[in-house]
Amino acid sequence: MVKKSKKSKSKRVPLKKKYKIIRKVKEHHKKKAKEAKKLNLKHKHKVEKDPGIPNDWPFKEQELKALEVRRARAVEELEQKKAARKERAQKRKLGLLEEGDISQLADMASAKEQNFEEENEGDKFIGISRNRDNSDRAFYKELVKVIEVSDVILEILDARDPLGTRCVDMEKMVMKSGPDKRLVLLLNKIDLVPWEAVEKWLNYLREEFPAVAFKCSTQEQRSNLGWKSSSKSARPSNLLQTSDCLGAENLIKLLKNYSRSHEVHSAFCSFSCRRRGFFLPGG
Repeated sequence: MVKKSKKSKSKRVPLKKKYKIIRKVKEHHKKKAKEAKKLNLKHKHKVEKDPGIPNDWPFKEQELKALEVRRARAVEELEQKKAARKERAQKRKLGLLEEGDISQLADMASAKEQNFEEENEGDKFIGISRNRDNSDRAFYKELVKVIEVSDVILEILDARDPLGTRCVDMEKMVMKSGPDKRLVLLLNKIDLVPWEAVEKWLNYLREEFPAVAFKCSTQEQRSNLGWKSSSKSARPSNLLQTSDCLGAENLIKLLKNYSRSHEVHSAFCSFSCRRRGFFLPGG
């Protein structure tokens, strides 16, 4: 028996076979081209342009005005949707709620408590979670009471991160509680940041609410504490290096102005937004 060669076969073919294959392929392509030409598949349909409104149309001007109004309305709706998406994205980024209603916060807290108890029935941490949710609801109720009886609310912001320590939901709740409420932003710890940054933040915050730069006193004694008046001749860098309180004089002037012009006679409330919640120094 003759053994087969282990060498690879040659790909050489006779010229007759080679040209026959080329001819068959060419005929096949020609046949397909004829069929496509019959079915008009080769030529794409042109998109017909809008001829517009004819000149002899009796109400052409009114139709053009209505068309412009519709276009402007469509552009405006598009911009509103874009702004709404941007606002929702910003709120999600900051972890804020759509509505600042305190009743919704309480309902959410109670719903979370019920779901947690149903899913983790018999868990040893149920009591701790229940106490925490109850304390949150109690805190919200007390916060609403404090805002209702206060005429001026001071929101304390950290100069190192004003936006991170600012609570937009709380501000909305204060403004919704009545037109007589006054909200003042207190930019605290200005001695920990450059004065140029403090000035820029004050200009930014004062576009919405009155803002006062503030520095707490670092004096060691408990009595006879003093403060420095922010005179124009003194340099801000020299004032920030002292241990006296800064900004108290401007804050008191602002509160006295509210007392004279807006008939403010009740208590003042101050709050500070932190990562773990809200802090009420006093009411």
